Amino acid sequence: MPTQVKPRALRPGSHIRIVSPASPLTPEKIDDGVKWLESEGYRVSLGDHVFDKHHYLAGTDEDRAGDFMAAIGDPDVDCVM
Repeated sequence: MPTQVKPRALRPGSHIRIVSPASPLTPEKIDDGVKWLESEGYRVSLGDHVFDKHHYLAGTDEDRAGDFMAAIGDPDVDCVM
């Protein structure tokens, strides 16, 4: 049976990184959610290209993949959303 990796539980102070691997986001779409997460005690950051627009996508393939890979590779990030 494969080894299972269980992520750390989130708690106040945990760092949540928001990325947009598909459609672009707008500040209006995420402001309320970011404010709520912060009010719950989480630290929130955004991927560099979360608001980019390339045709119907949130930036180029390279930019979207780069944001995701940067988020999962950052030891300070506890959750990628």
